Amino acid sequence: MNEFLKLLALNVLFVSSSCKQEFTEGFENKVASSKTEIGIMSVANLTIETGMTLAQMNSVIAAANAGDTVWVEAGTYYIPSGKIVMKSGVTLQRKTAVNPIFDGTSVANGMLTMSYYTGQIDNCLIRGITFHNIRFNINSAQNLRFMYCDFDYGKRPSGTDKNFYQDAYIQLTGTDSAVVDNCNFYRRSGNSGRAIWNTSATNSKIINNDIGDGGSLGYFVTGINESLTNNTIIQANKIKRNPALNTDDAQTDHGIYAHSFDQVLIKYNTISGWPPNASGGSVKARNGQNISIFGNNMTGSGVLLYEYSGSTSPFLKYVDVSYNTIDITTNVNDIYHGIGYWRNNATDMEYSIRITHNKMPNGTINFIGTNLDVSNFNASSGGVFDNDMGILNIKTGINNSGNF
Repeated sequence: MNEFLKLLALNVLFVSSSCKQEFTEGFENKVASSKTEIGIMSVANLTIETGMTLAQMNSVIAAANAGDTVWVEAGTYYIPSGKIVMKSGVTLQRKTAVNPIFDGTSVANGMLTMSYYTGQIDNCLIRGITFHNIRFNINSAQNLRFMYCDFDYGKRPSGTDKNFYQDAYIQLTGTDSAVVDNCNFYRRSGNSGRAIWNTSATNSKIINNDIGDGGSLGYFVTGINESLTNNTIIQANKIKRNPALNTDDAQTDHGIYAHSFDQVLIKYNTISGWPPNASGGSVKARNGQNISIFGNNMTGSGVLLYEYSGSTSPFLKYVDVSYNTIDITTNVNDIYHGIGYWRNNATDMEYSIRITHNKMPNGTINFIGTNLDVSNFNASSGGVFDNDMGILNIKTGINNSGNF
C-alpha cells in the first residue's frame, strides 16, 4: 500500500474513532450531570470550595484516588505561585455551569508555569476550568486531556519575541495520547504568544479548539506549533489571528507550524490572519514525512512547504495538500500567495508531493526552486492536479493535469 493510501486510511480511521469519542464523551457528560443532580458529589466530599487557597485545593486533590472527580465550585481562585498538584487518574472539573477561574495574573513578568513530569499527571482530565496567565508545561505524561477549558490574559515576558517558545499556554513534551479538545485560547494586545506547542510527542489530538477571535483576543504568534512528533491529529480548530500583528515580524510565525514530523493530519481547520510572506502562511510544513493537509479553509495566506538543511529530518516526503479553500486577495507569482515549495540546499530531498483539488481563484501554485528534483516530486502519484487557481508556475516535468 503506498503512503497516500495509508494517509487516506488514517483519515477514515480518525473519523470513525472521533465519532466513537464524541458518543463516549456525551455519555460521560450525562453521567456527570446525573451525579450532580442526585448529590453524589457532596457524599464524596471531593469539592474545592470558593475562596480556598492553593494549599487547601491541593489537599482536596490529595484525598482523591484514581478514577475520582474533584469538583470545583464557581469563583476566582488566586494563585500567586506554585502549582496544582494532580494525582494520576483524577479528574478536575467544574461543579456548576460557570467555569471557575484559576488566576495567576499577579505574576509580574510572564506567566505562572505549572510543570509536571513523569507520572504526575497521567490519565488526568482537566475539564471546564478557566486559567488566567497560567501555562502548563507537561513532560512525559500519558493520556492527559484538557477539555472545555479557557486560557486568557497570558503575559509575554519582557525582551522576548517569536523565538521564545515558552509562551504557549499548553506545552506537551514527550507525551503520549494527549488530547486538547474544545478549549478556547486568547492573547491580548502587547502580550502575543502561542496557544499550544506539541513537541517530541506521540499520538496527540488537538481538536475542536478556538484559538483567537480575529480581533482583540487574537494576538497570536502561532496557533499550534508541532515539532519532532509522531502521529498527530490537528482537526476542526478555528484559528483566528488579529491581522494587526502582520506589521510586526518579531511577533509573526505561521498559523500551524509543523516540522521534523512523521504522520500529521491537518484537517478541517479554519485559519486566518497570517500574512502571505516568509514569516506568515496559514500552514507551514518543513522537514518531515507523511503529512495530509486536507479540507482546511484559509484566509489571507495558504500553505508553505519547505525543506531546510541542518534538520534531523533531511527530507520532505509523502505530502498531500488537497481539497483546501484558500482565499487570496490578489494574484502574486511567488511561493507565499497560495501553495509553494522551496528547498534551500542541493543535498537533501523531496519525495512524492501531491497537490490536488484545491480552490484558490486568486492564488498561486509555485514549485520552481532550483534544487527541486522533478522525478522525486512526481514519485508515488505526486504532481499537481485539478486545482482551481489564479497562477500555475511549476518546474518543467512536474506531473500536472486538470488545473484551471
